[in-house]
Amino acid sequence: MTRTGHPLLALRPWRRHSLVLAVAGLVYILIGLVYILVPLTVDRSVALELALRVAPPQVWGGVWVIVGLLSLASTRWPPTSETWGYTSMSSLAALWAAIYALSMLFFGAPRTGVTAVAVWSLLAFMWWSISGLRNPDDIPRAR
Repeated sequence: MTRTGHPLLALRPWRRHSLVLAVAGLVYILIGLVYILVPLTVDRSVALELALRVAPPQVWGGVWVIVGLLSLASTRWPPTSETWGYTSMSSLAALWAAIYALSMLFFGAPRTGVTAVAVWSLLAFMWWSISGLRNPDDIPRAR
């Protein structure tokens, strides 16, 4: 319990997962700002055809920023769940991989999108796998 009395207002101490989530959250925020501020090239528009049929790039940029902010929030809160930020980042990376793949399959996006599918799929898997790792402070030290 915190001084205010409510356990949901408490913060976790800063640990290794906090560092990874903070750095990744900042990267997601920067990706989002690029989608908001930098006009898409024709090639990128074609590669992201499915996403752009759903919403304009600025909206997608907002999604990236929100997920980045969620990742930053997850560095310290809530005290009972240390790795939930990885779920949001993994989900968005998997969605982005699917968007590239489906744009190639159904909308004639260039086959070079296979690289983006591989990269975003790998990132989705990486966030999922990192979430299962223990903080170094949690590993018992040998005598």
